[in-house]
Amino acid sequence: MKRLLRRALTAARLKSLKAAFSESYSPNTHKAYRRAVERFAAFLGDRAADDDTVAAFLQAEADRGLAPASLSILAAAIGAAASSAGARDPRGPVTRRTLRKLKRKHAARGRGQVEGLKREAAVAAARLAAEERNAPGLRDAALLLLGSDGLLRISELAAVQVEDLGPGEKGSGVLTLPRSKTDQEGDGANLYVCRETMQAVAAWLRVAGIAEGPLFRPVLRNGVGDSPLSMSAVRSVIQRRARAAGVTGRVSGHSLRVGSAQSLVAAGASTAELMQAGRWTDERTATRYAANELAANGAVARYFEDEDE
Repeated sequence: MKRLLRRALTAARLKSLKAAFSESYSPNTHKAYRRAVERFAAFLGDRAADDDTVAAFLQAEADRGLAPASLSILAAAIGAAASSAGARDPRGPVTRRTLRKLKRKHAARGRGQVEGLKREAAVAAARLAAEERNAPGLRDAALLLLGSDGLLRISELAAVQVEDLGPGEKGSGVLTLPRSKTDQEGDGANLYVCRETMQAVAAWLRVAGIAEGPLFRPVLRNGVGDSPLSMSAVRSVIQRRARAAGVTGRVSGHSLRVGSAQSLVAAGASTAELMQAGRWTDERTATRYAANELAANGAVARYFEDEDE
């Protein structure tokens, strides 16, 4: 056993740990550790992990925009991976010093501090994608608009079925969510879908030849796949299309949800309306996403601003 524990942690060993993580950790921790391990394996390549490579990986992830809390999760995942693989823990004094330094340097970063893809930006990105007039472009346009309308999480976008969409009034639609992150009882929610979004979805369905099952699917060389897009693929679509539309900053899969919340508040939506639209049960969580917009709509902005002019 001692000999096994001295083995170096490699990318090959990291890639074999998905089942072990699934059995040993809660679903949320499993997902976070799995993503961390996948990124670290890609960073390692043919190298074996050691103290310096872990520190370099954390530095690279910080340069990419990750917040201190996320960097801590990466480091913890690497330690857990080493234990599961029967390898020696590559983390050491260099890793610890680097993590402390990065936490001090980026203390102002929050896990949720991503660039919000506001309504006008989401619509612009969708229209640019649709102008390509091909299957990937039409799919991505529908995905962006539906995510913006429903303040959807990437897990919710990936899970949408064709049957979940129904007609509304005057060309609009209704999206039925069977279950969401904050709906543990599975009561579901009915969300308004704008007319332009319904038209974009219809265009995607026509070109894809889809009548039922997963709404958003991979576009393959020989046609459209049968399985749903993965959450990482949904995230990639949002990031890629946002960049194409000129959006700067750190865009993530959460950017559609954040941006729509900001746009709703900027347009005058109340906190109660925001919570209903985003299916939040905690007021503090809902208002955190649109703090600047709420301040701009607050009493000081509305009643004092004219006095300074």
